[in-house]
Amino acid sequence: MQLSEVVKAFNRLAPLRLAASWDNVGLLVEPSTPQPAVQRILLTNDFTTAVWQEAEKKNVNLIYCYHPVIFAPLKRLTCDENNKKDGLLVRAIEKRVAIYCPHTAMDAVSGGVNDWLVSGLGPAVTTVAIDTIDGEPSSEGYGRRSV
Repeated sequence: MQLSEVVKAFNRLAPLRLAASWDNVGLLVEPSTPQPAVQRILLTNDFTTAVWQEAEKKNVNLIYCYHPVIFAPLKRLTCDENNKKDGLLVRAIEKRVAIYCPHTAMDAVSGGVNDWLVSGLGPAVTTVAIDTIDGEPSSEGYGRRSV
């Protein structure tokens, strides 16, 4: 499957319009063209050295990482041992591995992270604590109230 098709599917799962305005979400690392077909996806919460090593070992084409791998503005990308995150991004770029990060879009979507977390409290009626769609009550938004 082509990367663009996979990204469209991710966007249907958790629309980026639901993400907080301060967040950095979506396809954050994109291989140059021609893009390789996506054959293997690795799911993770955070992009760490161990995650990158597993991705390399399994010949992953795309990493679906919940937290953004790029958040603060980048001033440089180096392989300096003191900045391991930058080095991991450089390696991903060199190996042409895409990285997609849904973060707050996945929190806000109905059936997403917030709903999963509140389900741990047992059966209850839940409502959205802070809706995200033009101030109208919605099943999509940040936080959940359980009653």
